[in-house]
Amino acid sequence: MALNVTRAASAAFLLAPTDRMPRARAAANGLITASSIGLFPGHLYGTDGSDQASLLVQAAATVARSSRDPKVVDAALWFLALQSTLNYTASGWVKMVSPTWRSGRALDGVMRTVTYGHEGAWRAAQRVPRSARTLAHAVLAMECSFPAVFAAGGRLTPLFAGSAAAFHVANARLMGLGRFVGAFGAMHPALFYVTDPRRRSGSPAPQQRRDDSLPGVAAAVGAAALAAGLAVQRRRRKVVGQARPGQGRVVTRAGNTLTYQVDSAAGAGPMIFFEAGLASTDLHWEWLRRGLSDRYTTVVYQRAGYGSATYRGARGFTLAHAVDDFQDLADHLAGDRRIVIVGHSLGGYLAMRSAATLRGRVEGIVLIDASHPGELRRSVRQAGGAAMLDSTLRLMAPSTRLGLGSLLHAPESLYRLPVDVHPAVLAQYRDSRIWSAAHREWKATRAEFMAFDGQLPKVDAATLVLTAEATVQDDPIQADLAREMGESSDASVSHVIPGSDHDTIITRRECAEQVMARIGEFVDSISEPSR
Repeated sequence: MALNVTRAASAAFLLAPTDRMPRARAAANGLITASSIGLFPGHLYGTDGSDQASLLVQAAATVARSSRDPKVVDAALWFLALQSTLNYTASGWVKMVSPTWRSGRALDGVMRTVTYGHEGAWRAAQRVPRSARTLAHAVLAMECSFPAVFAAGGRLTPLFAGSAAAFHVANARLMGLGRFVGAFGAMHPALFYVTDPRRRSGSPAPQQRRDDSLPGVAAAVGAAALAAGLAVQRRRRKVVGQARPGQGRVVTRAGNTLTYQVDSAAGAGPMIFFEAGLASTDLHWEWLRRGLSDRYTTVVYQRAGYGSATYRGARGFTLAHAVDDFQDLADHLAGDRRIVIVGHSLGGYLAMRSAATLRGRVEGIVLIDASHPGELRRSVRQAGGAAMLDSTLRLMAPSTRLGLGSLLHAPESLYRLPVDVHPAVLAQYRDSRIWSAAHREWKATRAEFMAFDGQLPKVDAATLVLTAEATVQDDPIQADLAREMGESSDASVSHVIPGSDHDTIITRRECAEQVMARIGEFVDSISEPSR
């Protein structure tokens, strides 16, 4: 409370006519900056764009007011102007990835939401859909082309800054984002200053000359960072693209090359094949592979395009192609030996498809928090996540190809895998291949799930359904979906794994051990003694 009161007092001091107290104003800016940084970790849901923009403005003001050197002031103003340009441009190109924005339907979609919607604006968009689409496209064009503010000798600055300000005011009125007006508007004066041709470094009036060193320095640093990122990406790609010791290769009928690892155990029981989820690889199974390979013959593999596996298929990829690849792998490794397929997430649905194709050769399947083809239509949570996933996957592959993979913050669930696989799994996560493959698979998955007719693949094998506790707690419909997947088999058993979520059910050791125990019981119960 005391800190917030101090911040409010500092803000009031800055709003007051205290221009003749530069040191005190610098101290007020510094206090707000430092306290913002200190308070950010305590925000339960993180911070939004207005908080971040305010922090940048306050930090730049602190630097500028702490120095009497005009070059420092100019550098601070250039920083704000460039940051403002980056904010709008990045926002625009992220929107460009979304089919909803490109089609002009974004305004209608946003205005009908509960959180940010406005009934009057939504009804207006329904009455004049062409105008609503035009407005959405105008916002997209303004943000994507914002760097043009530096063209035409500053004459475009009023147009772009004014359009951006009007955009924020409209959002404040319709969406309740009032703080964005002041936070982002505070950057606009810097835009006018750095685009003023009368103040450029070659200005005939010495007292008006602006120091324009920062843009050149920023460009040089950016180019160096890009070159370094591309170099790291090339090295990473080389490492990821090489088969690890112990891995084998098989070329499928489609011309794809799959990489796999077989751990053979004594006995003649079924071979256990692991089918990973979307944007996951063979290393996600490490706890289960290590735990189960002492008793059973296990196979982990990388689908086409992931890691060291290559995709040579034609355009028009469907999930049936992934099933065909798996059948070729099973034929190559198992022959006539019966198999058990363990699938996580999308891998669970692929396991069902493969079991329906291979029929009598599959002794059992294990569905670990598996994807149900009806989830996008029946689960509001899944439908919302699908829209976000679509936009994310469109950006990830090109971003990582540009060398930005090192900036990716890996999810905590990956760090729960065995420590010795962290370097390899992080390299895979930050390589563009995993995202290109995931995007290709996701497009096929979304198309198939949206066209789902309600009939799940009929599985002629025993089925074990394992669901993460957090999955059914956060989205109760998932319990019904899991039950339906189990009912596609004539014999099924279901369990909820306590303390797990969708990812940690296989990546967290404690959860993986519970899963291993269930799988062991299941395989033993369905295997004949002679096998």
